[in-house]
Amino acid sequence: MTRGLPPARRRLPAVALAVLLLIAGVAVAAGALAPYPPRATAGAPVGAPSGAHWLGTNDLGQDLLSQLLVGTRFSLVLGAAAAGLSTLLSGTVGVLAAAWPRAQAPLVALTDSVLAIPQLPALVLLLALRGPGPDSLAVGLALISWPAYARVVRSQARGVLRRDYVEAARAAGASDTRILRTCVLPEVLPVLWTKFLLTLRWTILMEATLALMGLGDPSAITWGLMLQTAFGYPLLFATSAWAWWALPPALAIAVLTVALSAAGRDFEAWLNPASGPGTGPGYR
Repeated sequence: MTRGLPPARRRLPAVALAVLLLIAGVAVAAGALAPYPPRATAGAPVGAPSGAHWLGTNDLGQDLLSQLLVGTRFSLVLGAAAAGLSTLLSGTVGVLAAAWPRAQAPLVALTDSVLAIPQLPALVLLLALRGPGPDSLAVGLALISWPAYARVVRSQARGVLRRDYVEAARAAGASDTRILRTCVLPEVLPVLWTKFLLTLRWTILMEATLALMGLGDPSAITWGLMLQTAFGYPLLFATSAWAWWALPPALAIAVLTVALSAAGRDFEAWLNPASGPGTGPGYR
């Protein structure tokens, strides 16, 4: 129960959302905040942090602060696109499987089949076939991440459809569309919001993983591509360059994923103080 939790724990989702809003604000204003064009040579190669370059420069003399700021936008846009499409698929398949008896068997079979596919090999295969573009990556991440929460949404929607007030609404002549809109959708929206946040966290981590494997999109500056470029420098750890080159994007990924984890885990409890964190339908 959140009522038994200390005040700091109850405020955790609000703090996490504030951090997410701050990062989103940086992403929106990245073009204005970046002191240099992120692809331009702005200083000496592998320059240490200075007044002109707060985070130093990489091996091409590009300003790392500018790349970090612009990378915030690319990483969030890519993650939000993949998470949004994945959430839409989860909600659509889950609700249809619960409300449409004829579609239940094929949709459940489809969900279980996709859930059984190994995620990383499937992504590597897709990127090998279509190329490592942002569209291919976003679609690929969405296509392999929707099944688990589709099952959660289906379970939640089935429970709602069995309630007495839904039966009463049917007896009063309410259409299936109206029941889905007024009874089912409000119940599954918190689950879908949680799914969006946690999938966004996962996509940020997967993009960085794929970039480190050399499967990132070289035309898009992301935190993952910054890490891949840094680790490709043979003298990264032979000098202190790692401290201003690899550490900032790694910390940015860590802060964002922790904030998304906190917001996704406790969001439902924040909306409904009568239930404890991690006890809602999104965690069953």
